[in-house]
Amino acid sequence: MATSEIPKLSQLLVGAALSLCIAPSLGCDKSGGATAAPSDVYADLGITLTNLEDDDVTIVSQTADDVHVLAFWATWCVPCTGELAKMKGIYDRLHDRGLNIYAISIDGPDTISRVPGFASEGEWPFPVLYDPETQLLARYNPKGDIPFYVILDADGNIIKSHQGYVKGDETELEQFLTEQLPAPAAAE
Repeated sequence: MATSEIPKLSQLLVGAALSLCIAPSLGCDKSGGATAAPSDVYADLGITLTNLEDDDVTIVSQTADDVHVLAFWATWCVPCTGELAKMKGIYDRLHDRGLNIYAISIDGPDTISRVPGFASEGEWPFPVLYDPETQLLARYNPKGDIPFYVILDADGNIIKSHQGYVKGDETELEQFLTEQLPAPAAAE
């Protein structure tokens, strides 16, 4: 190899090494979308479930102000789907302020195939995840009754939980969430 080629080879090797260091921090998910770089994550809540596309989803906080609602439901639970329909509006109004809602299905083998249809019909804007063994539900609600939701702060601490649903519960939920989230940004 000629001596003039050595500096070029060194430059190529340095460039390749740098690209290997930078590329992992950008990332892509299986759908081709960008994933958050580790520095963009305030806290990992230690919760990973599977979504409708059979991808693992880890619940993380992007900021110290994030609030997470884990809403446990099943396709055979009429009050559950009623509650999620109301949560859709709350999510639409408060998501920009740091609200994250996760519809977590506990459907088992006999009914799990119905989950995508329910999610599509409900036009839920939030992630739908699976907990078919009810392990996550048991962590927060050992009785296992649904509908049930738990609200977590950005660090994963429980700040509220609620069992059951009757019309009007969503008003109390939205008021509570509004108090937990930062004030809306002033219009410019």
